[in-house]
Amino acid sequence: MSWDDEDEIDQSVDASSMAISASMENAAGAVAGASGAGGGSGRGKKKGMPAKNLMAERRRRKKLNDRLYMLRSVVPKISKMDRASILGDAIEYLKELLQRISDLHNELESAPSSSLVGPTSASFNPSTPTLQTFPGQVKEELCPGSFPSPTGQQATVEVRMREGHAVNIHMFCARRPGILLSTMTALDSLGLDIEQAVISCFNGFAMDVFRAEQCADGPGMVPEEIKAVLMHTAGLHNAM
Repeated sequence: MSWDDEDEIDQSVDASSMAISASMENAAGAVAGASGAGGGSGRGKKKGMPAKNLMAERRRRKKLNDRLYMLRSVVPKISKMDRASILGDAIEYLKELLQRISDLHNELESAPSSSLVGPTSASFNPSTPTLQTFPGQVKEELCPGSFPSPTGQQATVEVRMREGHAVNIHMFCARRPGILLSTMTALDSLGLDIEQAVISCFNGFAMDVFRAEQCADGPGMVPEEIKAVLMHTAGLHNAM
């Protein structure tokens, strides 16, 4: 074998070694890139999990607050506006209703059967004129006088501002003739558009306005001014 043949063999071996080294480097780079991409996506998923948990917690709190607002609207006696007081007042109100049901059952059982018989047909006089009713007329007897007035509960008016021009109002006072009409007139004069409210005349006058919008052309009054007007409407002139 000549020297030229040996040089050609050495050159081919060196070229093959360089090609193998380049292939190994490319494979290692591809594996490293895939690992980096997988780790990045995993970090992205872990980073997005707290945001989802935060949104779920906000929805849960909103649902709980909505249910508390609904519970507060049906309970006439609310001592304070915190959650514990609302739940405690609701429990006491349920106990009071159960006691009233028991008392009514006892009265029905002890009452004589003759007192439960209604008036005879002879007492009905068809010639007696009946009062004509008008659909647009506001009746003052929406709060029956047979219901008892609140005893020992202080009259309250609370006004809270929400986002934008929204207003929350909680009002409780003694029931008197014309309180419903005067309150609605006062809210209208304040430029408040009532969107959702619950009004109860059982054991006093209670009003919960969950959302009221101040009209654009309204006076734009602050909560203290709205409270003062409602306190005056409720007849609480000396409570300010």
